[in-house]
Amino acid sequence: MSASNPVGLFPVRYLIGTGMAGAPSLGLNLLVDTPERRVVGTAAVTQAVNPPLDFHADVWGSYTYLTLMPPVNSRILVTAEGNSGGPTSNSMVTFKLRLLLNSDWQTGVATYEYWDNGSWHEVANVPAKIDREFVPLEPGPVIPGSLSVGNRMQTLYGPSLQQSRASGDLAQMKALAAFAQQQLNSRDDITSALAALKAEIGKLGG
Repeated sequence: MSASNPVGLFPVRYLIGTGMAGAPSLGLNLLVDTPERRVVGTAAVTQAVNPPLDFHADVWGSYTYLTLMPPVNSRILVTAEGNSGGPTSNSMVTFKLRLLLNSDWQTGVATYEYWDNGSWHEVANVPAKIDREFVPLEPGPVIPGSLSVGNRMQTLYGPSLQQSRASGDLAQMKALAAFAQQQLNSRDDITSALAALKAEIGKLGG
């Protein structure tokens, strides 16, 4: 994805944590709106402690491109916060996130805070990586592996919807449903544009 070539909406999931035994793990499901540079989704923090941690929040936020001096590539900074119910609810903010990603959206570093048992808990500078098994969009990945081929979104097909429904993952299903609706909404525009194009071809004797 590039700042100069927005592609619409795409769902993505990040796995954030060190992977060490007993360390907290954050699963971040986002729907990214590239024209508006906004994100919305859910966060789940788990930890194998006694009692086990199982924190959930609805999240929302934005992202920006950070241009660094050459030869260092640009970075993407995602900032978000969350609670139970979303930005229009009366719930207090219980989650804060700063996610610094490489320009290909694949990997990065995150710092986040969550409110649990009456106090804030911070997890700083932990690795973040894209979950490539999250809602595969046929015939390719959610985010194209090559950024030199037009940065176009992959088409959403029936098997992806069926796989998401069978997963039982509510956050995943919500994100995919929003993405599918966006594709359906754009279909009428494509149909109208195609009809106009065919009419023009007819006028020119094609």
